[in-house]
Amino acid sequence: METMNKTSKIRIWDSWVRLFHWSLAISVGFQLLSGETSWQFYDWHRSVGELVLALILFRVLWGFWGSGNARFGQLFHSPKASLLHLAGLFRREPSAERGHNAAGSWAVLTLLLIIMTQAVTGFFIADEDEFIEGALYGSLSGSGTDIAMRIHSLNAQLIQIVVAVHILMVFAYLLYAKQNLIKPMITGWMNWSSDATPPPVTFQKFWVGAVLFAISAAAVGYVAGWFG
Repeated sequence: METMNKTSKIRIWDSWVRLFHWSLAISVGFQLLSGETSWQFYDWHRSVGELVLALILFRVLWGFWGSGNARFGQLFHSPKASLLHLAGLFRREPSAERGHNAAGSWAVLTLLLIIMTQAVTGFFIADEDEFIEGALYGSLSGSGTDIAMRIHSLNAQLIQIVVAVHILMVFAYLLYAKQNLIKPMITGWMNWSSDATPPPVTFQKFWVGAVLFAISAAAVGYVAGWFG
């Protein structure tokens, strides 16, 4: 006789994680498009790059003072745990997680690092004709600027690869393992189909995120000259 697993709806992502995720996805997508095609490059590339750095700085702060499953302590897993999770994915039985899974957490950390590198180096460089300059362009030596430009160019290719792998894995979970990771990142809720009690998560108050984002925007804005 077959038994049906009980399914309950539980909260998984707070509003700030979701706002950060989709804002960053749109911003990085625009930056890659404008950088590769020059579409809206001179009008928006610098401004959006500064926004990206503000978003990354916010996520770093949220990693210390945000909701429990968004903190950095939850993102570090052993290689063994990551391999075991991927093995479950290949068997079409990925473990249910109330947060980033053991493999996905390393993808999050990698994306944060390489996107932060891209945003920071952008502050120190200019385009070939110097029509658009980073806020700190000229503060490095000539060789230092060349190195920053080289890193910015090569890192853009790395971001494209990592983003492509990230999207591919999301659809592998959806189509191959029948685990929808997209809907929870939109709604904040997931269906918990296990009979086990879901892990507890402490969700941070919304106003804390607003304060942290204001601090992040103010810090980047000060360096970028937003305030005159």
